[in-house]
Formats: sequence, C-alpha cells, structure tokens
Amino acid sequence: MPPKNKRKRLQSSTASIVAAPPEDLIEESRRQEILLSFKTAMQSYNGKGYEANTASSKLLPISCAKKVLKKIRLVGLKSDDIKSYFDDDYLETIDADMFLRFAAEKSIQMDRSNRAFQLMDEAEKGVVVFEDLQRVCSGLGEDIKEDELIEMIEFADSSGEGLLRPKHFFQIAHKVNL
Repeated sequence: MPPKNKRKRLQSSTASIVAAPPEDLIEESRRQEILLSFKTAMQSYNGKGYEANTASSKLLPISCAKKVLKKIRLVGLKSDDIKSYFDDDYLETIDADMFLRFAAEKSIQMDRSNRAFQLMDEAEKGVVVFEDLQRVCSGLGEDIKEDELIEMIEFADSSGEGLLRPKHFFQIAHKVNL
C-alpha cells in the first residue's frame, strides 16, 4: 500500500468550499444545464463499460471533466483547476454535487468577467484595446503609466494582437479569483 500522502482519493475532504449552496449562486436554468451535462458525461463514461452499476459509477474521473466544462461554456479550465479548487492534488474523481459547486463558482466568475469586459468595451467592438484601458483607468482616478497598461494587455493577450477578448478577461478572473 502506498504511503498515506500518495494514495488516490475518490472524493475531496474539503467538500464545501462555497459558502452558499450552488442553487443560490446561479439561476435554476444554468444549474439544470450543468447537471444535465454532467449526467450525459457520466452516461457516456459508464456506457463504455467502466465500472457501470457500482458505487463509483456516480463518480466522473477528473480527466473526463474537461469535456463537460467545454459543453457548458467554461472553456479555458483544466482538470488541475478542479483539483486546486478543492485543494486536493490527489483527487481523481468528482461527483455531481462537487462538480456543481465548482461549475457554479466558475459560472459566476465568467459572468463577472463578462460584465467587466462590457464596461470596458464601451463602443461594443467585441475587443478591449489600449485606449479603453486608459479611459477606464482615468475614469477611476487611477494613475497608471502607459507601459504598465501595455504590460497588462501583453500579459492577458495570448495571441499577441494587442486586443483583449472576453475569454482573456475570464482567464484573468480565474487567475485572480475574481
């Protein structure tokens, strides 16, 4: 048997990260969409003959969760993000309640980052440029130098275009836990 700190854990020991229940954090339609996507992934996984009709058939391997995240429009997240959310490096599987908590929290993050993006994209171009950041900073009374604003854009812009898209805002929100 491996040492205690090297054993694989089926469920996280820190099950309640979110203070409010997920039902209170997101709209019912979004909650149902998340649960349906998880259930579909479970059926697909169990349909391939993996441990069907056992206690573990209610658990989805973390490695399969990325497809579900993409389906519910939470792209850019990785399996390791789930492990770090539950602060458990040895977490191998996740149940519906755990996944709902994670997806609800990330959905809220995405909504917040989209609102921040819309505030900066005043002209509704679909992108935020240097001038937009400059306008928002001066409107907030922040004295940020041009080179610092350029550095912010370069940090978030993975394509190197000098443009920030909504997905970049979500990635920033995810990194800073907005």
